[in-house]
Parts: sequence; C-alpha cells; structure tokens
Amino acid sequence: MGRVKWLIGVGFVTIVGAWLIALYGCGGGGGPIKVTPAPEGPPSPSAEFLALLPEGQRGATFVGSERCADCHGGKQATVEPIYVSWSKTKHAKANVGCEHCHGPGSKHAEAPSKDNILTYPNITRAVVCGQCHGPSYDDYKRSAHSKMVEELVDPNFVGSNPRLYVAVCYRCHSAPFRVEQVDWKLSIGKTRDEIDAEINNLSNDALMAYVAVSHETTGCTACHDPHRNTDYLTKEGKQALLRRSIESTDTTDIAPGTPPKQHTTFNHICASCHNGRGANPSDSALETGTARPNMHESNQFNMLMGIGGVEGTGPVIRNMAHATAPGQCTHCHMAEGRHTMTVSYEKGCAPCHTPADAYRAQALRAKIELDLYALRVRMENWARQQDFNGDGQPDNDPDLWNYWALVPTEKQSLSRTIQGRIPIQVKRARHNYYFVLRDASFGIHNPPYTRHLINIANFELDSIGVPRIAPESLLSRMPRQQIRAILQADLQRLKASALIER
Repeated sequence: MGRVKWLIGVGFVTIVGAWLIALYGCGGGGGPIKVTPAPEGPPSPSAEFLALLPEGQRGATFVGSERCADCHGGKQATVEPIYVSWSKTKHAKANVGCEHCHGPGSKHAEAPSKDNILTYPNITRAVVCGQCHGPSYDDYKRSAHSKMVEELVDPNFVGSNPRLYVAVCYRCHSAPFRVEQVDWKLSIGKTRDEIDAEINNLSNDALMAYVAVSHETTGCTACHDPHRNTDYLTKEGKQALLRRSIESTDTTDIAPGTPPKQHTTFNHICASCHNGRGANPSDSALETGTARPNMHESNQFNMLMGIGGVEGTGPVIRNMAHATAPGQCTHCHMAEGRHTMTVSYEKGCAPCHTPADAYRAQALRAKIELDLYALRVRMENWARQQDFNGDGQPDNDPDLWNYWALVPTEKQSLSRTIQGRIPIQVKRARHNYYFVLRDASFGIHNPPYTRHLINIANFELDSIGVPRIAPESLLSRMPRQQIRAILQADLQRLKASALIER
C-alpha cells in the first residue's frame, strides 16, 4: 500500500464528498492530497484522518496558518500564543501548518466553532500525526498504547462510577481526556491542584462524554506537544517537542500513598503513567486494603527506582545502572525512536550489553519466575493449614492466602470475612509477590530490588513457621511453561478484579 504523500501549498483530494473536489488547487498549505485506500484491511492513514473531520467542515477551503493567527496569535495574555510558539518549531520550518492537523479552516475562520474544525477530542487521535510520521505511526499501532482497556469504553461499566473510571483512570487511559484535561492545562501553567479541582468539578455527563470518544489509551500528543518547543530533549539532545522529562531520580511523586493529582502530573514522560499509583507497603495500608493489591499494574518506574515494596529492616540496594541510564525507559524501549516500546538487545541494550547477553536476561527471568512461584506455593501451604471454617480441622484450601477479590467467586464471601485473621506476615509477603509480578519484567528492570523483595517475603513466612521450599525442586513436579502460565493467570485475574466492587 502506498504511503500518504503531502504537497505543501496545494489542497487535497478527499474521499468523503463532492466538496472535496473544490479543495484541489486551493492554496494555504493544506492536508493530505493523495488517498490510496487498500482493497482489503484497514483504511490508509489519510482515509482515517478524513473520517475525523466534522460535518460542518465540509466545503471548507485552506486559508493558511497566518489566518489562524488572527485569533490564535496574540490574544492570550498569560501564555505564549499557540501561533507564536508553533512558529518556532520544526513543524513551522517544514511548512507543516495548522491546517495539516486541523483540516481546512475557511469556515472556522468565518464563524469559529468546534463544529467546523478538527479539534478536541478527535485532534488527539494518533492518525493526525500519522499523516507525516508514518513509520512511527505504524510502530504505535502495534503497541499497547494504541489500545483502550475494554472495560473503560463500556458505558454500562464506566457509568457505574464515572468519578473513578473517568475522573481517575482516564488520566492515563484515555488520550483525549489526558491531553485536554491534564497535558494542555500543564502546558499553559496550571498547577496540579488547579487541574485536579477542575476535573473533580466536571459533571457526570461531561465525564461520560469522554467514553464514546476514547479509542486510544495514549496518543502522540500525550507525549509530544505539536505547538511548542520544550525544555525536554531526547537522550541524544534533540528537540522532539516532549511534554515531560525523559529521566528523573526523584521519587517524591510516586511515593507511597501519593494521590492521582500527583503521580499523573509527575514530570517524567513514561513514569507519569507507568508508576504504582500510590503503591503503599505500610502495615496500615496492607491491613485495610484487602480486596486487591494496592499497586497499579504499571508499577515499572517504582520497580526501576526501588520503592514501594515491603523492605524489612536491613540494608536495601534500591537500584542499579538501569535507573541512571541516559533516557531511562526510552534508552531500552525506544532505541532509534522505536514506538512499539519493545526492547531489542541489538539496539536498546547497547552499549552496556550485547546480543550475546540475551541468555543472561532469560536466565534471570526464569529464576525470578521460579522464585515467585515457590513463594506462592508457600503461601498456599500456609492457607491449607488454617481452620477458617471453624470445624476444628485444617481447611486444606490453597486459595485463602489471597486478596478476597482474587479468589474464585464462590469463595469471595468467606475470603472477605477472614481477611482480618490473615497475619500481617502473609499480607507483607503477598504484597511483595504482586509487586514483583505486576512489574512484569521479572527482574530485568531492577534485579537487586526484585531479589530483595522476594527474600523479605520469605523471611516474613519464616517468622510464622511456614516451611521453606527449594524452588528448583518444583521443576520436578511442574514444567516451567506451566509455572509461567500460573503467574500469567494471576496477572489476568488482577485485571478481571476491576469488575468487582471498589
């Protein structure tokens, strides 16, 4: 399939109606001029882009970016006008103007309205940037960033508690919500307290309006500000219009118990979402939070920096070279600008590692998986010896060590009532089990901290007399593939638990 081509200074031919013919030949620096729809499969980026344009924009022609400056070039007294900031970017130098992204603007210039120009929410769709940035867009489409969490676009599910699922979850899980309600407001100087207050003041109807228009968890504009150069450069020192820094060693904003207004506005381009979101290992938090683990499934930055697990009283090695590598997350996950966020040993791990080191990572992962499973078996063995039913005999039930929302449905009522009888040592151990599991790197992000948390969990079980298990002995009973499947099932059960009351 041919790649969409741009022609600066010429209108575009579209596929959405007779009015498109009139655009051809109009000046002003418009959008895509060639559409090459595939006979099968998904539409080309141009077709997708054109489908976003509002009905009221049909028949519009290009007027040029200078016309946009009439309103967007100097009438905002408190911040630099969008037109002025855009004029300093590489977009302006490449003659990529307002209408390349927002569509032809004649009707909007005559009668400004959201109904005759491409603006929020559809302006946040990644395909807008995909018109020019084809390879990055193709990468992005293969990444988890381009997908929405299924439950979070179900109006019946979200409507049960929009104050949670939209006002909180959408700060990271909805591209239009994050850009409009968080990122844009940060860019014009609003504080996190102001942003949080404005979100909390949105009506339920206003919150629910984002459900229907949310198609991507995060898009290009959540990381890049197309309107302005920023102080945040790539690890190569290049201007990439990044909204936040690509590295930080400050863990204040992801410390235990931090609220969403803090960890979602953290000045780190990846960690503002990829953090434990309040992960709290304190005994008080473990005693009261018994439905599910209190760290979000994206606790990667917490693990990278070594914060959020039950650590015991001895010395802790919090992190290693991965935490201070230039670019941190982007060093490994975005080598050569790769937007799939996948790691390659040939590029992402250089120059510290070579492809020959891949076996070391595989061996570490296999070891951590085995150690985690051995810890899980120990907690199961503890549960088997308990008399929660009150009949004077051990229940022989391997599930009741767990959080109550994570046991089989038929056991949840009993599990909920007996959480107060589970000793704090087991609760500390299970917190560390899930902290390591949810990081999902199985030691790669931070080997010393991962090992420390597993060791502390085992020490906690030692203190209440639960017999140790030699992890390698488990391999004689169960193949590694089955062990891995059990761990992955625990992760899937965690995701499903979001459907249970909060």
